[in-house]
Amino acid sequence: MKQKSLSVLFPLFWQSLINSYTQIFFAKNKVMGVMIMLVTLLDFHAGISGMLAVLTANTAAYLIGFNRQQIINGLYGFNALLVGLGLGVYFQLNLSFFIILIFISILTLIFTVTLEGILFKYGLPYLSLPFLLGIWVITLSARQFDHLELSQRGIYTLNEMYTLGGLPMLHTYEWFNALEWALPIKIYFRSLGAIFFQYHLFAGLLIAIGIIIWSRQAFLFSVVGFAGAYIFYDSVGANIGELNYSYIGFNFILTSIAIGGFFVVPSALSLMWTIITIPILAFLITAGSSWLQPFQLSVFSLPFNLVVILLIYTFKLRERYTDRPALVYIQQFNPEKNLYARLINQTRLAQLDKIPIKLPFQGFWKVTQGIDGAYTHQKGWRFAWDFELVDAEGKTFTNEGNALEDYYCFNKPILAPADGYIYEIENTIEDNDIGGFNLKNNWGNTVVMSHATGLFSQLSHLKKESICVQKGQFVRKGEQIASCGNSGRSPYPHLHFQFQNSPEIGAHTLRYAFTSYLSKNGVLSFHSLAQPIQDEFVSNNQINETLDKALHFIPGQELLFEMNENGKVSKLSWLSETDIYNFTYFVCQETGAKAYFTRTADSFYFTQYEGDKSSILYDFYLSAYQIIIGVHPGLVVTDHFPLSLFPNPVMKILQDFVAPFYRFLQATYRIEYKKTKNSIEAEIVQVQSEVRFTIFGKLQSRRSYELEFKNSQFQRMTMIVNEQKIELNRVL
Repeated sequence: MKQKSLSVLFPLFWQSLINSYTQIFFAKNKVMGVMIMLVTLLDFHAGISGMLAVLTANTAAYLIGFNRQQIINGLYGFNALLVGLGLGVYFQLNLSFFIILIFISILTLIFTVTLEGILFKYGLPYLSLPFLLGIWVITLSARQFDHLELSQRGIYTLNEMYTLGGLPMLHTYEWFNALEWALPIKIYFRSLGAIFFQYHLFAGLLIAIGIIIWSRQAFLFSVVGFAGAYIFYDSVGANIGELNYSYIGFNFILTSIAIGGFFVVPSALSLMWTIITIPILAFLITAGSSWLQPFQLSVFSLPFNLVVILLIYTFKLRERYTDRPALVYIQQFNPEKNLYARLINQTRLAQLDKIPIKLPFQGFWKVTQGIDGAYTHQKGWRFAWDFELVDAEGKTFTNEGNALEDYYCFNKPILAPADGYIYEIENTIEDNDIGGFNLKNNWGNTVVMSHATGLFSQLSHLKKESICVQKGQFVRKGEQIASCGNSGRSPYPHLHFQFQNSPEIGAHTLRYAFTSYLSKNGVLSFHSLAQPIQDEFVSNNQINETLDKALHFIPGQELLFEMNENGKVSKLSWLSETDIYNFTYFVCQETGAKAYFTRTADSFYFTQYEGDKSSILYDFYLSAYQIIIGVHPGLVVTDHFPLSLFPNPVMKILQDFVAPFYRFLQATYRIEYKKTKNSIEAEIVQVQSEVRFTIFGKLQSRRSYELEFKNSQFQRMTMIVNEQKIELNRVL
C-alpha cells in the first residue's frame, strides 16, 4: 500500500532522486547517477546529508505543486544536493544539523524557483546559482549557531576509509594515492571529485567513468577545458595552487561541458569558445576569491555560473551567424544526442518553425528563370522565380505562339501561397502582345500578400482585371487570387514570384524557402524547405486521403497488432500519448519503449526513439521514419537517422569522441512508393523502405520493410531483418 501511495503522490520518485545527482553535469543517466551517489557516500556523513537535502527539496516541490517533469528531471533537487554535501563535509551530524539542513534545503528550492522565473524569460539557465546563495547564507549564519559543530573528518582519512569499507577500501584508497601520475592528471581527477566535496583521486576517477558512460563528448570537452586551464596558468605565471589545493579547477570542467556540448551544439566552434572561456574563468576565480575572502566565503562555482550564463545570453543577441556556434533549443540532456539531432533535424524538421509556403499554382510548372537569373533576377531582386507551363516537347505554347491564348499558362489560376492578408493590388494594366514590354509599369498587375511580420510574397505579371480578392482581405492557402497574364515587363505569359520583407510592389527580395514541393527532371523528387532551381519542373504535393487519415493518430488511441515471427504468434499494443510539452509519441505497452512523431501538412515524421531496440516499435520507427502524405509511384525519398541509434556499440563510442569534427558512421533511410490499388472495399497504398548502417561507407547491416495502408489505417508491416521475416498485422 505504501509503495502504491508513493507512486501516486510522487510519480517516478526514485528517478527524480537519481537525476538530481546527474543534473550537476546536465545529464539524465541512471548508471551515472548511481555511481555519483556512491561517490558522495565515500564521506558517509556528507552523502547522507546530501541525500536528505535532495529528498527534502523534491518532496517540498511536489507538495507545493511545482512542475512534475522538472522534479523528475532533477532540476529542483541538484542545488539542494550540493548544499547538503557541503554542510555534511563542514559540520558534525546532530539534531541541530538536521533541522538546519531541512530548512536550508527548502530555502535553496525557493532560490531555485525564483531564479528560474527570473532567467526563464531570457531563455537562460539558473545552473548552480541557488547552491551558491544557499551555501553562502548558511555559512554566514552558522557562525551564530552554537549547536553546530565543525567536522573533524578528513583529518584521519585512513581511519574513515577503513570504517567505510574495511581493508579493501583502505588498500584501494592508498593504491590510488600512490600512483605516479602526472600532476595535471591528479589535479583533474581531484577537481572532478571536488564538485561533490570529495577531494581525492578515487572519487574523481569514478566520476570520470560515469561521465564517459553518459557522454564521450562531455568527457572530451572536460579534459580539453582543464588541460587548457593548466597550460594557461603555467604560461602566464598564475598560481597553479588554485587548481592544486583548492581544487577550483572544476569550474573549467563544468564550463567546458556546458559550452562545449550541452547548451551549444558540439562542434569545432564550440571547442574554440571553450578555449576562449579559460582565461576569463581564471580572471573570475582569482578576482572572486579576493572579493569573498573578507567574508571567509569560497568562490565555489561562481565563475562557471557567470561565464556560462553571460555567454549564452551573448549568443542569443546575435543578429548574424546564429548557427556559428548553434545553440541547443530542444534539449536531449546529452551532447552526442544534441549534435546528432541538430545534424538531422536542421534540414528534415526545419520547416516546423517556418510559415508554411506552397507553390502558387496547380500541376507541374517549369522554372524558366531562377535565383540569380540571367535576365532580371539580379542584385536586390535575385531571390525570385519565373514559372511557366510547358508541354511534353518543352514548348510553352501551342499553335504558332503569336496569341496570348496560345500559351499554356495564360489565364491559369494563381493561388495564395500561404494564409495571409492582401496588402497591395494593381489590377488595371493591359496585357502585352507577345514580344511586347511595358517598362513604365515594370511589375504589371500584382498582388502583395502579408503572411507574418516581415514576410510578404509578391505575385506579378497577372492578367488584367483577373484579381479576385480585395485589399485587406484574409485569404487561405490555396485559394485563387488571380490568373496568370502578360502584363508589365513580360514579353511572354509567365508568373513572377518573390518573397520580400516590406509590402511595396517591387521591393527587394528576401531569401526564403518553400515548405515542400515535388520536382521532376527525369527523376521524381520530394524537397523540404528548399528553393526551386533553373529549368526544374515543380509541383505541390497532392495529399492522399488514405495516407492522410492513416497517419493521423489521436492521443489516447490504442493500436492492437498480431505479430507472426517464424510461425509464433503474439499480441502487441501501442498507445498514442502526448507529454507535458505537447510532443506526441507511441508507447509500447509490452516494453515501455517510446517513439516520438510529428505531422506536417505533407509529411509524417518520427523524431526520436527511447527504450528497448528489440521492441517491434523500434522497427516501425525505422520503417516509417519519414512518409510523404501523397502517392507518387516511383517517388524515392531519402533521409538520415541520428547516429545515436547506430547498432554497433563499439563503433558508436568511437564515433562519439570525434563526432563534432568528423563522422565515419552513417545511418540512412530510403522509402519508395510502389503502387496504389483500388479494391472493391477501399484504396490500398503500399510503400517499401530500407534502412542501412555503414562504417566508412561499407555496409554493416540492413533492414527492409513493406508497409500497407488500407481503410484509412495502417494495416500491415512486413520486415526482413538478418534474413528473418516478421509480419505485423493490425487487429481492428
